[in-house]
Amino acid sequence: MKDKNHITMEDISAFPIERSTNHINWEEIAYQEVKEQILEGLEEEKLKCFLRVVRSGSPFKLSDYFYRIKC
Repeated sequence: MKDKNHITMEDISAFPIERSTNHINWEEIAYQEVKEQILEGLEEEKLKCFLRVVRSGSPFKLSDYFYRIKC
């Protein structure tokens, strides 16, 4: 994905993604599902932050879920 200045943002598509409501029970979620249902509706700065945090290995909370790269 590219931002409004055509700069490539962090790419997490190659990693398995998980989500959780409580940091205890994690479920796998397809990147395509995350992209279509969650990322496409985010404002650019929040999207950049999400990608950067998740790519670093930390969980990021959006709505009711925490998202992370599967450990």
